Amino acid sequence: MEDYQKPVISLSTSYLQSKFAGDGYAMLQEAAEMGFEYVELGHSTTTAAMQGIERAVKEGVVKVSSLHNFCPVPPFAKGAAPNLFSPATKNALESRQWQRHTKNTLEFAREFGARAVVCHCGELSYFFRRPDSKIAAVLEEKGYEGLDEAENYLKLVDKFKKKAAKRAEKRDYKNIAKNISALHETAAEAGVFFGLENREAYPELPLDWNITAFFEALRELPRAKFWHDVGHSKRKELVRMCTQLELAESTADIVCGWHLHDCSESGKDHIAIGKGCVDFKALSKFFDAKKHIFTLELNRAVERSDAVDSLKRVQDIL
Repeated sequence: MEDYQKPVISLSTSYLQSKFAGDGYAMLQEAAEMGFEYVELGHSTTTAAMQGIERAVKEGVVKVSSLHNFCPVPPFAKGAAPNLFSPATKNALESRQWQRHTKNTLEFAREFGARAVVCHCGELSYFFRRPDSKIAAVLEEKGYEGLDEAENYLKLVDKFKKKAAKRAEKRDYKNIAKNISALHETAAEAGVFFGLENREAYPELPLDWNITAFFEALRELPRAKFWHDVGHSKRKELVRMCTQLELAESTADIVCGWHLHDCSESGKDHIAIGKGCVDFKALSKFFDAKKHIFTLELNRAVERSDAVDSLKRVQDIL
């Protein structure tokens, strides 16, 4: 990856979307006034907002570091729809739709000079009960703080992890590789990376504890990189799935960007940095300010002053 001249710290526009609705120009102006030089166009970006966004970028109000698939939201979808189509699907029609709308996002990324498109990769699907249902039942009963006292909880986790990994390696990772391969040349021509994001729900792909096998399935696709969401990995750590430092260690050579936000001990993420339990100092040894994109992905309920403070905290870390 080509080096950046200085750290790229972005604000996801998902933080501002509800406030500015379809006024993309005012939305990017607000990001600039908060101190951000870059934005990530979030997966709630509407078609109506794009004209204003294009004008703001052309005038140099801010730059665009990345886009979150699907961007803009397909006009037939209601609200944010990052999981509208899955690259893990075995359905040919859904694959074509995923490729169509992802290609559209890649084309906008090229237009804005962005370096990455953040993608969700789908989840394990079953006809009957969700594979994590027993884990979810214990979590509902005991809460995050009571898991150490939950009898046989770790055995449930271990059983789920093994079953999920076996299923993902057998089929899902191959489907994802096939769909990304179909757009790999388009991404290369645009100078854009696929940032494949770890997710908060346990059956969602890629599996944090199985990430090496996931990228082994994508080894022929150099534009496929990892996008580390630290709030999501902290939630996995809190439920004893995988520590975020283990995940960071195993992806150190393939990560291209980070979603930065904090997470409480009770598993509430997308909160302001410094308001939760994420150890950013420990994670920072994996940050590369010359090669990585750092996007603050905050809940819209976060106070503006806390969002600005989060930016300053990231600047201090880098």
